[in-house]
Amino acid sequence: MDVDLDYAGKTHTVHLPTDATVKILEPRKITRDKTDSQLIQGALHSPINAENFDTFIAQYESFLVIVNDHARSTPTATILKEVLPYLEEKDFKIIVASGTHIQPTKDILRTTIFKDLYPKLKDKILLHDAKESATVKIGHTSRGTPIRLNNVIKDFEAFIPINSIEPHYFAGYTGGRKSFMPGIAAYESIESNHSMALQESARILRLKGNPLHEDLEEAIAMFLEDHPTFAINAVLDGEGKIIQTFAGDIIEQLYHGAKLARDIYAPEIEEKADILLSVVHAPLDKNLYQAQKGLENCKFAVKDGGIFILISECKEGIGPPDYQEMLASGETLDELYDIFKKRVERYELGWHKVGSIPEFLKTKDFWMVTTLSQDTATKIHVKPFYSIQKAVNEAIMKKGKEATIVIVKDSGNIAPQATSKT
Repeated sequence: MDVDLDYAGKTHTVHLPTDATVKILEPRKITRDKTDSQLIQGALHSPINAENFDTFIAQYESFLVIVNDHARSTPTATILKEVLPYLEEKDFKIIVASGTHIQPTKDILRTTIFKDLYPKLKDKILLHDAKESATVKIGHTSRGTPIRLNNVIKDFEAFIPINSIEPHYFAGYTGGRKSFMPGIAAYESIESNHSMALQESARILRLKGNPLHEDLEEAIAMFLEDHPTFAINAVLDGEGKIIQTFAGDIIEQLYHGAKLARDIYAPEIEEKADILLSVVHAPLDKNLYQAQKGLENCKFAVKDGGIFILISECKEGIGPPDYQEMLASGETLDELYDIFKKRVERYELGWHKVGSIPEFLKTKDFWMVTTLSQDTATKIHVKPFYSIQKAVNEAIMKKGKEATIVIVKDSGNIAPQATSKT
């Protein structure tokens, strides 16, 4: 059996044994009968638990539009084209909500985020830096998270966050409240909230009962008390096309969008995999920090003793320096895990990702097809391969030609749900 997989900008044909049981997972295809404009305008004029967009805009003179950075596949320019005509007579700025990500360059702003709108908007664009931007205090959540957001919010009457909703491995889903937290939040706010990712109930596809999500929701509810907000969130298919748009109440619309996102991105499998190929698509394949979503989303679909192969180019390397230092802080997996357990009491941002790897490797193998050097991969306890076929061949040698193989395309967004516990 031959399967085509996308990796490093090319399509690679992978040969699999004819005796193997192969399951290929990808986002569910949904046929739409409306254009992008019709879907967006429909949401603006029929919002969830809110007045329509025209009425909202008419009440205020200044607006802060909040958009995602290049680490997300949100069709920002497409949505902005529908929103900007409403703001022609208004004072507005657009802030790129990078959270703790590296700020986008001018080239990325032009080619990836704003596209052909960039020349018109370049003087209205603001960038958020979680460590350096001045912030204003909103309050504290009941779980103790300090809510500090970019100081620029004081300059505007109303807010228009633009986002997209996909499964997220510890927040349950992206979108909605994440435009503000972590989007334009202070580092200390993000770190406090993300410490809850260490809790078992902070997991993919879960909103109710997820402490991290509930903390975010409480934070945004406090913000909404004094800051009128009209949110716009899209749900995309696996090709990046808008399937539906939700607008209005930033809290309520997330639950509506999450149902559709689950339907598209959470396929069921009857049997867990002996070998799982997790194929990370752009833009999440740029470094391991982002590509790790392909591990977190799919790790529950592998049998104990199974082999997990993360396929991600990582042309920008590991990711943030502190994340790389954390991964390399233990010479052995046991040492890294011991360090992680101690950090649970003294949490620093990033350890929720780092601790997952040695914990996973206690019962399963973790390999990568990547451009990371042998030395770099070894230091972070990953077995590297530079050919998908070679990785598959070695996995077959270990697990046998009759192995159950699950291939997850676009694993940064897909969350396979195993109906069997074994």
